[in-house]
Amino acid sequence: MEHELHMRPDLLGLMALAQGVACAVTGPIWGNLVDSGASRKLLLKVGTGLWGLCTFHLAFTSHLWVMLALRVLNGAALSMLLPVLQSFIADLSTSDDAGQICGKVYCAGTFGQVLACLMVVPISEHRILGVMGWRLCLAVVGMLSLLVVLLVEVAVEDMPRTWDPKRFGISRCLVTEITRLVSFANWRSSSDWAHSESVAELPVQVFKSIGNIGNFARYFQYLSISNHMCGLIIAMRTVGEGIGGAVGGYLGDAANSRNPRYGRTWIAMFSVTASIPFLYVVYMGIPREASLSLLFAGILFTSGLVTTWEVPGCLQPVVMDIIPRRDLSSAFSWDIAIVFASGNTIGPLLVGFIAQDFFDYHYTSEKVVTRPNRAVTAASPLATPAAPRLFVHKLEANMTPEVREHNASALGRAIFWSCVVPALISAVNFALLFWTYPADKETLEEPLQQPPLPRDA
Repeated sequence: MEHELHMRPDLLGLMALAQGVACAVTGPIWGNLVDSGASRKLLLKVGTGLWGLCTFHLAFTSHLWVMLALRVLNGAALSMLLPVLQSFIADLSTSDDAGQICGKVYCAGTFGQVLACLMVVPISEHRILGVMGWRLCLAVVGMLSLLVVLLVEVAVEDMPRTWDPKRFGISRCLVTEITRLVSFANWRSSSDWAHSESVAELPVQVFKSIGNIGNFARYFQYLSISNHMCGLIIAMRTVGEGIGGAVGGYLGDAANSRNPRYGRTWIAMFSVTASIPFLYVVYMGIPREASLSLLFAGILFTSGLVTTWEVPGCLQPVVMDIIPRRDLSSAFSWDIAIVFASGNTIGPLLVGFIAQDFFDYHYTSEKVVTRPNRAVTAASPLATPAAPRLFVHKLEANMTPEVREHNASALGRAIFWSCVVPALISAVNFALLFWTYPADKETLEEPLQQPPLPRDA
């Protein structure tokens, strides 16, 4: 997209900003719908269908403003997923096994990311049947999302729920959710969900959004690593994150069984701080050479195994422990609004700003990876007048080695510092859980532990 549409990194960040704002605005509405008793199965179908349509239409547009509008709608649809899924998880889990279930869901979510790494990145700069690869991938993902709507109808079973129309309404919903957010913020004055969960997770989400597929792929392409190998490297990282998320869920439950007050917090702090040496090795320590592709893949896989424990092992189970079930979906929707949206807007913009203004990243529309040959050459027995339309063609690169090396250094340093600072802030914020989490959990458990009053009282 950067090369075909001549979009600078700040414009790509602007589209992420539009999607993040849409998540922030619409997330609480989805959460209010769930807590009001709306059918979670219906919400899954509506949200999945909407983002499928938006993704499909993104494949056929080249105008910035149209893309911005579609990303806004896409963000509105994506914000549905977390409050609905966490509502299901809360019904199916207890405090002792919440981490395991959250970890399995986290692991399943990485499956689609692995497919994107292995399929989207390698063909993103190629033409297939005259269509750019990234456009074809968007169209395929959109169609698959629409098929998921049918899968939800067949496979998902939802318990009967009582719809409360008095609780929902556009104006009433906004007032109710803002009031509820204030109540979260005032819970025990200083010890609350907003401090113990969102404040801790915001820098984590900034860190995760900076290390997204786009930034990783762009960095490794600047190292003259082929798109196929870039896809494999990122896939190894994503596989490690999926396995690590599942492992983190089990470790969080195990730590919680041994130390219910502080066990999950220690797991989260270790995971966040462990990311810093891996970041240094990948972006600052290893020589920027294409011959070290397998070393990059191995280090990123190992990094994924140990740096993804905080969400399934700590943050999500903590929220389910300190928020009443009747307000759980709204709490997670505000988590999207405050954390996910902020992190996914600050992160991409931060990398673009630091790379261009601090490390002198040179924007260019030239191709990054050298492609000396076409898939079908004139000497090939398959070469026919129709061959250019039937076979995948590789795009020739004309970026000079000097520009490539300079941009690789600038982007690598920008990603490193943009990730390290949020990781350090996260480690400090997680320390707040040593004080806030035990108090919040006891507050929620106190009414349950009080004996019932005698009938004569």
